[in-house]
Amino acid sequence: MPLEVRLEDKYRFVAAARGHEVIVDQPVSGGGSDQGMSPVELFVASLAGCVAYYAANYMERHNIPSSGLRVEADWEYEKHPYRISKVRLTLHTPLDFPKDQREKLLAVSKGCTVHHTLLHEPALEYEMK
Repeated sequence: MPLEVRLEDKYRFVAAARGHEVIVDQPVSGGGSDQGMSPVELFVASLAGCVAYYAANYMERHNIPSSGLRVEADWEYEKHPYRISKVRLTLHTPLDFPKDQREKLLAVSKGCTVHHTLLHEPALEYEMK
């Protein structure tokens, strides 16, 4: 599945896939122009977005209204090597979400593709041309 990231200016990049584009940048404090999320923010947003999709899909399949559904994410860094060491995801469901569906929704949300990718480390290959 192809995706391309191209340099636009200094630390600002455009990621493109399937005709869609996303600006990737660094905050001003990191030398960027702050015109988009950083790669780390996009990484966490990818996980949160995947969890949100799985939750919304579960709710739709069970005829549970999903209006107001949102996922908050927060993370912590670790050094040596520099990386994200913890991600906390909080699912906010509508007030009338059935209590007997909470554990099932949480289990389904943990089944998202990005979550499984983090649990089962993919092979990474690099080359230069």
